[in-house]
Amino acid sequence: MELLLGSHVREHGARVGRLAGFELEPVDRRLRRVIVSPDGELGPQAVTRSVAHVGHVHDNGEIELRTSIEAPPLPAVPDVVLLSRSTRLFRDQADAGRLVGLEVNPADRGLMTVFGRTHWWSRRVSLDAAGIDCSNSGELRARVSRDTRAA
Repeated sequence: MELLLGSHVREHGARVGRLAGFELEPVDRRLRRVIVSPDGELGPQAVTRSVAHVGHVHDNGEIELRTSIEAPPLPAVPDVVLLSRSTRLFRDQADAGRLVGLEVNPADRGLMTVFGRTHWWSRRVSLDAAGIDCSNSGELRARVSRDTRAA
C-alpha cells in the first residue's frame, strides 16, 4: 500500500485530517504507526494510529481508517525513527530530496519503497528500502549497488 504525506485521512466516513508522518522501527524497517493531524503538520494536535488501522487506500491516495479492529498492542522496541516532510533523502552521497511517502507491505508492515522529491514540481524519486540506512536523525540514506563486473 502506498502512503503519501498530505493525503486526506477518513475515519467513520468523515475527514479527520491529513497524513503528517510515520513511526519506523529502524532495526527491521517496519512501519509502526501513521501520524495524522488536521493540517498535515506535526505538532500537539497530531494523533497516531497503528498501521493495522489503515483499512484501505483509494486510487486518489485518500486513506480510510478502520476503528472497529482489535489490534494487538505493538511490542516494545529499543528505537523508533520519526519520518515526516522534513526528512532528507540521500542516494549514495547525493541529495535525493525530501520524503513524500512510503510503500508498505500491509501483511508484515515491512517498508518496501521510499518516495521523495527534490522540488514540488519535480518527478518522484523511488528508493528501494532494502538498502536504507536510518542511523542519522532526520535522514534516510540509500546505498546504490553498482555492478563492477567487466564486460
